Amino acid sequence: MQIKFDTALITGSSRGLGRQIAVKLATEGVKKIAIHYRTGKSAAETTLSLIEGYGASGVLVQGDVADAAVAQSLVNEAAQKLGGCDIFVQSVCPPLGEIYQHVMATELSLQKWQLAFDTQARAFFLGARTAAKFMRGGGRIIALSYTQGAKTGGWQPWVGMGPAKAAMDSIARYFAVALGRFGVTVNTVSPGMSDGGLMLQTPQEFQNVIKEWAESGWTPMGRRGTLQDSADICALLCSDEARFFTGHALSVDGGSSLMNSDFPLALQLPGIGA
Repeated sequence: MQIKFDTALITGSSRGLGRQIAVKLATEGVKKIAIHYRTGKSAAETTLSLIEGYGASGVLVQGDVADAAVAQSLVNEAAQKLGGCDIFVQSVCPPLGEIYQHVMATELSLQKWQLAFDTQARAFFLGARTAAKFMRGGGRIIALSYTQGAKTGGWQPWVGMGPAKAAMDSIARYFAVALGRFGVTVNTVSPGMSDGGLMLQTPQEFQNVIKEWAESGWTPMGRRGTLQDSADICALLCSDEARFFTGHALSVDGGSSLMNSDFPLALQLPGIGA
């Protein structure tokens, strides 16, 4: 894998998957990386020290991407500090408590629903559009999505994020067409249920059920994903080898999205459903 680009901004990179992506890009030779945070400066400084350990230099940028003006200004700030912005990755996700509530809850907050759109679809639209100004020599734009949550309705408390992620996937396709002539690729990466990141904010009982579900066969590869699984795919999309791949939503889920909810699991496992 060869990444030819020198500068990158990863929003939401103070922790979780955003941090893992920053570290992975540093290990693959990206020289200058902007680490973004909203309130967790100490966590962002930890990410900064990690990428510096792999030979990259870094800068910190702070701001709440739920604010439309900030979603644009922090990209400009990062590009100014880095001397460009060849790679833009949106990995922001608000804390679960700020967005997570059952669709039929009597106290369902419109603010929570709106926050999902503001931090996902709108922030991606504004951030990608701003970053693209610095990519006339080619570039990579990636957003972390959750395509299954956008297509289905079973995970009820995801009612704000699901539609927001669907809009994000759609926006990526529009940008892919608009920016293709500049050598810029635009894709979304959709991690499955992983053993880190957002899942760590759920109750342990929830995490245990997900683990059992994955290992039972609903994930053909027999385990939950890791943050590293998704970070590796993001780095691959930033590579020169992925220069002709654009406008797609990649599911990094070990094959779980291939399973058919119309059939019992026992009929889908090898040797039974054949």
